[in-house]
Amino acid sequence: MSTAYYALFHALLRRAADEFAGSGHRDAAHYALLYRAFTHGRMKQVCEEIDKPNLRAGYREKLQRTAVSVPIRYLATAFVELQEARHQADYDPQATMSDADAQRACGLAAFGMTMLAGADPAELRDVLSLMMFDQQRR
Repeated sequence: MSTAYYALFHALLRRAADEFAGSGHRDAAHYALLYRAFTHGRMKQVCEEIDKPNLRAGYREKLQRTAVSVPIRYLATAFVELQEARHQADYDPQATMSDADAQRACGLAAFGMTMLAGADPAELRDVLSLMMFDQQRR
């Protein structure tokens, strides 16, 4: 479960750092700083908010759209499901995971990465920006 979740998590971080710092700067300090600017909780919060047919007013304003595209919603769904599965597997001593559960998680991570690769670049940049910054302040 953890490996599947972290595969998607790091794919998102790499995409964000490549977008904002440039893939040619992977050895630079600013690339690493951008990469490490993301938190699991904030990313999940944003994913839960954008995985809706219509965005709440605050998110409509920030993302300048009424809803996100299907690939972004599917990516958000995959991220949340994988994070919850990882938490259950890692922190619930009574949880039991089968080989089928692990295979499903790996498939979901692969699906999420496919959605990431196929997402509209401008829309994805907006979502990644929202994930990176705590939006409690206006």
